Amino acid sequence: MNKINIGIVAHVDAGKTTVTENLLYLGGVIKKAGRVDNGNTVTDSMELERKRGITIKSSVISFNWKNVKINILDTPGHADFVAEVERSLSVLDGAVLVVSAVEGVQAHTLMLFKVLKKLKLPTVIFINKLDRSGANYKRVIEEMKKVLSPNIIGVQNAHKQGTHELEVERPYSYNSMGEIIESLCDIDDKFLEAYINDEKIERAYVKQRIQFKARDAKLYPVLIGSALKEIGMQDLMEAVVKYLPYSKGNEESMLSGVVFKIDNSKMNNKKTYVRLFNGKINVRDKLSIFGKENDEKVKRIDALLNGRNLESETLRAGDIGILYGIKGAKIGDIVGLRDKKIKAINLAEPVLKAKIIPLNEHENIRLYEAILMLAEEDPLLKYEASEDQKDIYLNFFGEVQMEVVKAILESKYNIKVKFEKALTIYKETPQKAGTAVTHIFTAENPFYAGIGIKVEPIKRGEGIKYVSDVTTGYLPKTFQNGIEDGVYEALTQGLYGWELTDIKVTLIHGAFDSVMSTPAEFRNLAPMVLMEAVNNAKTQLLEPLYEFELKINEEVCGRAISDLTRLRAKFDNPIQLNKDILLQGLIPVNTSRDYNLEVASYTGGKGMFVTKFYGFHEIQFKLGETREKHKIDPLNKKMYIMYKRNVLKR
Repeated sequence: MNKINIGIVAHVDAGKTTVTENLLYLGGVIKKAGRVDNGNTVTDSMELERKRGITIKSSVISFNWKNVKINILDTPGHADFVAEVERSLSVLDGAVLVVSAVEGVQAHTLMLFKVLKKLKLPTVIFINKLDRSGANYKRVIEEMKKVLSPNIIGVQNAHKQGTHELEVERPYSYNSMGEIIESLCDIDDKFLEAYINDEKIERAYVKQRIQFKARDAKLYPVLIGSALKEIGMQDLMEAVVKYLPYSKGNEESMLSGVVFKIDNSKMNNKKTYVRLFNGKINVRDKLSIFGKENDEKVKRIDALLNGRNLESETLRAGDIGILYGIKGAKIGDIVGLRDKKIKAINLAEPVLKAKIIPLNEHENIRLYEAILMLAEEDPLLKYEASEDQKDIYLNFFGEVQMEVVKAILESKYNIKVKFEKALTIYKETPQKAGTAVTHIFTAENPFYAGIGIKVEPIKRGEGIKYVSDVTTGYLPKTFQNGIEDGVYEALTQGLYGWELTDIKVTLIHGAFDSVMSTPAEFRNLAPMVLMEAVNNAKTQLLEPLYEFELKINEEVCGRAISDLTRLRAKFDNPIQLNKDILLQGLIPVNTSRDYNLEVASYTGGKGMFVTKFYGFHEIQFKLGETREKHKIDPLNKKMYIMYKRNVLKR
């Protein structure tokens, strides 16, 4: 049986989950399509999702249609969960992009389409909600051609849109063929040549060219309808198997797959979701995880079959399945060998940080353990904790994600929490090279270890590089591992309280006592030496930047340019798009956190302000923020040593 792994993506309130429910209904998985308003949808299985009416976690479900197995990933629609969407799309064969016929292209639509285009993912577009007042599918198609891609082609017509009497013609009807041929001539050179040469253009040939281009992600066919009224859904289903490529994979090739989702909803029953590109996995197989030393034994496999997860003996190439017993796997891990089909993606990075506090002060440890579980399911939910786990900080994409984490902790773990005011995340980097050496057996060093460290700045965006100029023959590997652990731990808190980045750390000296030294002695000393070197180098504050696109009517262009200047944005000359203006550039995260609301206000909801994390850039100290240090500062050597020797308790 052929297989297709597809994702359903959309901006908020485009009707994505209702579309998914209708596809499951047509596929025979459910007896009736659920409704978000009624809280009875299949894919939004979390109580929190049903309560809020939004998708929070990607869910996977399968059904068959005309001898094709279709695995559907229903992905979140809110911008705060864009990383979950990118992670899901990276393992798929194609996608369905849902757009509202009333609201049209939204800022999040543009963001999603950029991801689809970057991944070269074949995509079918479905314009939904044609029955609603104000619906205009032709206007939306023209808007998509301008904003998303000129290679968008509608294949259907509708009548009485915006009413309950909505009628949608079948694709390639007699009434729509003229527009389809005209649009295809603009997109397909081979078709244009045949048209110019007066060759006879059969309907079958038009369908063939659109199918060929669509499966190669060089054309995006548009279907129309109303999921709520169950209009146009069968046409969409047929478009999925017609325009999206089948999953390819060789069971006899070397094993290659990727972990894209982890579910810890049931204690001691970790579910590891894997998309398998090549090879096959059997129960009791030992799997190698790329880059990790220890193999993992598969204790059980669940196959996705007709809306259910059924125990199976084998997961085969091209399919998605759930593995049990894989304790050490993390999201993004490669199972077996890296295959060229595994897409490399740069996930968005959280830009906000907030301290999380349990309302019951005695639940700190329980909260810390719950955060560990949540972070395993979402690798971008980074956390920091003080040595005693009393102070816990989480990184976020936005306020909605903060509310969701708060609700999950209460509903799933019975822990009520509050957040302090969210801060924009800054970082630090060395201004110049700095060196520090602490020798063994000296009065100021109570640890049985000697360490020398050099720090220096490196190119922006390169992160952290750690190297050792000390041979393992001179300083044993176990002691060097202790130093490295201590260095990485200390790098989370610089001179101004922010994480250090774009830094090269070199171990230049090491000394030990053959009787008294342990890896822990080196691990404890390393932060003191590292931070002394950092203090000698001094640090430069870095602020996070968004890459932005602002599309507004030309009448408010002056206001927009004035705003961007005030917000310290750097942008190119305006681009004229008929009566609209497009402005592109870089803008600080801290100054633009709520600017999308301003744009919506002064454009009457018609403007679009789309942002994507770009990176960090130097900033004058007076324009940035410092942060209270949440761990014992190694530069305060007396207090740090007392803490490490268990004399001082926070």
